[in-house]
Amino acid sequence: MNNLKTGTYKGRATGYHDYITVDVKVDEGKIVNIDYTENETPNKGGVAVAKMVEEIIKRQSVEVDTISGATYASEGTLRAVDYALGVARGERAPIDGEFNEETGKIEHHFTPGTYSGNGDGYKGEINLNVTVSENKIEKIDYQGKETPDIGGEAIEDIIANVLRSQSSQIDTISGATFSSRGAQEALDYALGIARGEIDPEAAPQLEDLEPRIQFRGGSLTIEQIEAVLNALPVEITFVGPDLRFQYFNEDHHEFHRSQASLGSHFIDCHPPHVREFVGKLAGELADGTRKSETYWFTRKDGDRKIFVSYVPVFNRTGKNIGFMEYVQNGTPFIETIDEPNRRGELSNPTEPNPFAREKWN
Repeated sequence: MNNLKTGTYKGRATGYHDYITVDVKVDEGKIVNIDYTENETPNKGGVAVAKMVEEIIKRQSVEVDTISGATYASEGTLRAVDYALGVARGERAPIDGEFNEETGKIEHHFTPGTYSGNGDGYKGEINLNVTVSENKIEKIDYQGKETPDIGGEAIEDIIANVLRSQSSQIDTISGATFSSRGAQEALDYALGIARGEIDPEAAPQLEDLEPRIQFRGGSLTIEQIEAVLNALPVEITFVGPDLRFQYFNEDHHEFHRSQASLGSHFIDCHPPHVREFVGKLAGELADGTRKSETYWFTRKDGDRKIFVSYVPVFNRTGKNIGFMEYVQNGTPFIETIDEPNRRGELSNPTEPNPFAREKWN
């Protein structure tokens, strides 16, 4: 790496929970130190970032294997360091501009114009239209649906800070983490085009084709969401506000579901003698008269007791958006009532686990 210019260079890339930012110090063509900030899971992603940084310095290269179980954090670290090294080689423009000692201001190297970038916020997509001159971020216009008194105010503060400091590094605003991250994503994309780092006409990368859905408790890809729902030890069916079957997870054994049932009316899918009952249940769940309902029965062969529960589903504004039915074989739980606690003792991995739907019959 003897083509690296002495200095400290910044790089930034998305990890699993948030952006990973690195300051790579180079001296005499070698990486001598890497300072970083991250907001990854402490015992997994955070550990991975530390290990990746240590290995990069040791090998003097970003050709480092990722850490198993922390792929996003590992790859984010590699991309951030790789960008910083690109700046050190003079191949990339500094993401936060360069300090001009004569003017005492940060200056950029942009192609003048207005560029658009999108990011995933708390309420949906955040769009920033960023107007730049050759050396300055001149104006930022925001479009989005963030909560006005939280995410909306945060975006206004972020824009004001960027224009004042001329730095593209956005500090996460407390209480508006998703909005802050979405704004960072949108700003980085727009300025990446302005610096010539990003071709907006290029084919999307894999990470763009598999976006993660943001939740209060973290984020998941569509693939991960489906896998999690299918791994739950209950049979789930979701009925939309129009009382039509909209979704079910896989491997239903107690109440068989098929693709053909999707779109069918909830009431019509029941035998005539219980339609009045389920119709009343659905109505009370929708209007809030009933908060939930659970019933149970024993299969005719008598080998298992099945529990069926219904709960209404509401969006963040309190509007009813449907209800969920979940079915579970309760026999394994019932059979443990009189048994002592079992902790610190692993079960036989060759025997099916009835608590996890590994065996129903």
